Amino acid sequence: MDETPGRPAAGRTARKREAILTAATGLFLRNGFHGTSMDEVASLAQVSKQTVYKQFADKEALFREIVEGVTGNSDAVVDLVTTAFGKAPATSRADLEERLRAVARAHLDAVLRPEVLSLRRLIIAEAEQFPDLARRYYEQAPSRGVDVVADCLRTYVDAGLVDADDLRLAAGHFAYLALAAVQDRALFIPTELPDRKERDRIAAAAARAFLAAHGTNRTEG
Repeated sequence: MDETPGRPAAGRTARKREAILTAATGLFLRNGFHGTSMDEVASLAQVSKQTVYKQFADKEALFREIVEGVTGNSDAVVDLVTTAFGKAPATSRADLEERLRAVARAHLDAVLRPEVLSLRRLIIAEAEQFPDLARRYYEQAPSRGVDVVADCLRTYVDAGLVDADDLRLAAGHFAYLALAAVQDRALFIPTELPDRKERDRIAAAAARAFLAAHGTNRTEG
């Protein structure tokens, strides 16, 4: 990799590290852990193999940093879901259904991103070799998403608009009404993702089904 004269060494090191991470991410997602070599990473990043090993002790260390870094980005999905619920609580069943449609749609858009699907396939494929990474991803992504939905729904249980003895279980029902079938299909057939109209239809159906099971006809207050 060419360096610009006069740039601090620390800046060059950071750029090389970023190039290595970018190259390795693409290779791991495309070829898997075992199908990726450090030689390929170095070549794609346009750095020497020695530079790669200077930054990362071995391929496992590189893989771990990538997965943990992406897993840490789950805050973005949490923000999308909480924003879709709205700042002020819904005060009627109809209003709540509209909010739930928005939440389901936001969740769909988040998990159907090609890079998210690729990462999920990769982590599932390597779960036996890296059980701690698989657990962390599950806890910080799918499981955390359900927790966030449960927290947002608690307001409506307290207000009498939602009836759920086990709120987290109910939140899981809602999340997977929207996600399960579509995500499963996307994991196996990534080239045929649902379009906007179909995502709207799925989100609306999930909201209706959830309220049919857990909704009441009360108005808050």
